[in-house]
Amino acid sequence: MLTPATIARQAQFTVRQPLRVNFSAADAVKRLRVLKVGLTSHITFVLVTLTSAAAVLFCGFAWLASVKVDDISLRRQADFVGQGLEEQIKALPREQDSVTKWDDAFLYAKQRNHEWLLDNVGRWTSQYFGHDRTYIFDDSNRLMFAFRDGTDAMPPRLGSDDGEEMTALAGEMRAALAESAAKPGAAPLGQLSQVRTIMIGNRPAIISARPMLPSSTRMQIEPGQEFIAVSVKFIDGKVAENIAHYARLEGLRFALVKGPDERAQVPVASHDGGTIGYLVWPPIRPGFMLLKQIAPAGLGCLVILITAVFWLGRGLHRTSLTLLDSQAELTHHRNHLEEMVADRTAEIERQREELDRLLAHERHVNALQRQFVAMASHEFRTPLAIIDAAAQRLCRSTANVSGDYVREKAGVIRSAVVRMVGLMESILASGRLETGQITLKCSEGDLKALLAECCERQRPLSRSHVLHLDIEPIPDRLTFDRSAMEQVFTNLISNAVKYSPHAGDIHIRARTDEKMVEISVADSGIGIDAEDLPKLFQPYFRARSATGIAGTGIGLNVVKQVVELHGGRVEVRSELGKGTVFTILLPIERLSQGQQFAA
Repeated sequence: MLTPATIARQAQFTVRQPLRVNFSAADAVKRLRVLKVGLTSHITFVLVTLTSAAAVLFCGFAWLASVKVDDISLRRQADFVGQGLEEQIKALPREQDSVTKWDDAFLYAKQRNHEWLLDNVGRWTSQYFGHDRTYIFDDSNRLMFAFRDGTDAMPPRLGSDDGEEMTALAGEMRAALAESAAKPGAAPLGQLSQVRTIMIGNRPAIISARPMLPSSTRMQIEPGQEFIAVSVKFIDGKVAENIAHYARLEGLRFALVKGPDERAQVPVASHDGGTIGYLVWPPIRPGFMLLKQIAPAGLGCLVILITAVFWLGRGLHRTSLTLLDSQAELTHHRNHLEEMVADRTAEIERQREELDRLLAHERHVNALQRQFVAMASHEFRTPLAIIDAAAQRLCRSTANVSGDYVREKAGVIRSAVVRMVGLMESILASGRLETGQITLKCSEGDLKALLAECCERQRPLSRSHVLHLDIEPIPDRLTFDRSAMEQVFTNLISNAVKYSPHAGDIHIRARTDEKMVEISVADSGIGIDAEDLPKLFQPYFRARSATGIAGTGIGLNVVKQVVELHGGRVEVRSELGKGTVFTILLPIERLSQGQQFAA
């Protein structure tokens, strides 16, 4: 069946392959008019069906998720209630420990000091720990102190509802003490306790018995003479409140029978394995609560969704009509695409031309590198040949060798070595500058003294030249990279000597103003052709006037980059056959502030 999507794809195919169209735009419009009504109804039905199915699935998933969440929540509530009950049972003997392991309590109990026991045992445990009843039995197992329901029972007496249980529990505690004393390696007496969960009358309670013992070794007690303290906490009182607070539940209470929801109750077991009742609470069902809260919004969303689907069906009808109009636009888009293809083709052609240009530049760079390698090999070979020849002459002249002869040959060797070292330094410095790996390490120093040192090192290597210095205006203290600036001065001075073989005077001058330090190196040598001056600082470039003179074309490039890293610039003036002047301009403000410069 022909659909709008099929027609659109065929229209796109028409744009790509205009000569393969088998039907006209008018035919496509007619077919769309025939199919639009049925297509609209079919798609609307599918959308309504899918929407209804999605709504049913969503509701079922929400219900299942709420049931699962409620089940997990109720299990956690029961776990917290059980843990709270267990903690309350364990807490009772720990709370008794504050009054049963105490020198004063043991002493005053022996003395039967009723007022002290009333204040420090009965009222203390009742007000601080919430004990409902506290009893103390003497060493003959007779009741000597009773505090019941916040009131002093005087004379001491047991209640009608708990008399048998208290007496029996005290007897069990005394039997456990006797057994522990007779058994070597048994637990200390202070750690013994007897805890029960029982019914006192119609109320569930936790009872605990602990011996009253001294807390220090100053007092001694004979086995069988212990006093026994018994405490009672009713589960349906303060205990239930503590459990409810622990479990973060409201309405928790004790019931003798099971509650309506099996999952919202925890049985309270007695010491003999039976059940004395249940802790019940109104269950918290977060899933059901969430469903109740979102139900109105969910119904509203469902109504909105159905309305939106109906609206989409009507929109589909309008869209089908819009497709007819879109057919006319396809031809326009086809022409526009052809124009875009033409523009893109032109752009690709321009990119190809740019790539050709870059390739030609790369080939030129490779040619320069090959030229440099050949030139460097030649430059290294010349000083090595000089060193080898001087060394051979020294080896052959084993006899009658004068000191002047040795000094002459040593000077030749040293000059060749200095030339090789300078060549190596220039190559390494150029490589570091080109890769951006050089960082100037500036420090405060005397630039004038450095320039003078470079001149002094040059004098023994070129005795036929005279270096004239006029550098007093240079400030005494500036911040610069000593090694880099030393290379700059050495390159300029050695070039002045090398390219003025028959003009012995080299003038090195300096002047300063408020902004700049200007240092010039001038010679009266072979000079440089005017056409070569713009290319003079390019790597590996050598002027035509330097033909036949050793050199690599690296030194001036290094000079330019080092000076620019210091914030300055290099200028050159030259006339062929009359000499050359190189001028370095350095900013005083930056050199005085000690700023760091990096490549």
